[in-house]
Amino acid sequence: MLISVTALVLGLKGLSDAACAAVLPKALAVPAAVPQPGDSRSGHTTFFDLAASGGSGCSYDGPPADGMYLALGFDEFANGAACGTYFNVTGPNGNTVRVQVVDSCAPCAPGHIDMSEKAFSQLADPEAGDIQVTYRAVANPSLPGSLKFKAQEVSEYYVAVLPINHGNQLTRVEINGGNGWQTGTRRGDGYYTADNAGSGPFQIRLTDIQGHTTTVSGVDLSGGSTTSTGVSMYSGSGGGRQTTTTKKSTKSPSASASPKPSHTITLPPAIGATDAPTPSEPAVGRPDTTNLADPKQC
Repeated sequence: MLISVTALVLGLKGLSDAACAAVLPKALAVPAAVPQPGDSRSGHTTFFDLAASGGSGCSYDGPPADGMYLALGFDEFANGAACGTYFNVTGPNGNTVRVQVVDSCAPCAPGHIDMSEKAFSQLADPEAGDIQVTYRAVANPSLPGSLKFKAQEVSEYYVAVLPINHGNQLTRVEINGGNGWQTGTRRGDGYYTADNAGSGPFQIRLTDIQGHTTTVSGVDLSGGSTTSTGVSMYSGSGGGRQTTTTKKSTKSPSASASPKPSHTITLPPAIGATDAPTPSEPAVGRPDTTNLADPKQC
């Protein structure tokens, strides 16, 4: 009976199955939906290889450059709402690593997360297979680069676009290709779609859960390509106001950035860096430069 139930769960592929270790999900009293900054959860982690599992459930072309990534169970992945967010994970040795959500994990119940082997190995010997951890979402994480937009389909009648390098959980994506602003609908694979947005060039406006709103203008989208903007979702961690003006975005199938669009970033003064490191207690892991092996870091 247990084997049949396990096989059924593994057969329900959502986006891509993170290759979780062969352990039973542990029942934990944690709520569903994407964990939020300030919400520290106790659970356990296994590890997997993104390429071997079939690729990113968030539709990214590959793992982050530093190899530090995370898959959440379907409840916490929340139909792609967690894509591109960051978590600090602390292991039994006291070390903390920072990982980016790139995938969902079919067998993972709430409280069971699945990390890259590189991230796991900084918390315990991989031979352990499954270890107890605490994990929490990061507010306003430092970003590995400027905003990018990966387009799957683009026409006057339908647009499917994937925001990349936004950091915090997105609450709204709006698209204007000449027919006025259309609010995008998030799909489970991370893409946002809009009908009758126009033929472009596009304006894309992102709003995140920390209150940042960024509008990128002059974005050239075409199916199968990624547009690099040179525009950051926000500057630093919380507080203040910054306005940056650049030129038009550049479309490229490669990861190289050609800075170009215009945007305005508004950082509400009330929003603080709830997960920013202090001089005596720096955050460890991506993309900070502190020593990952120091058990005193958190």
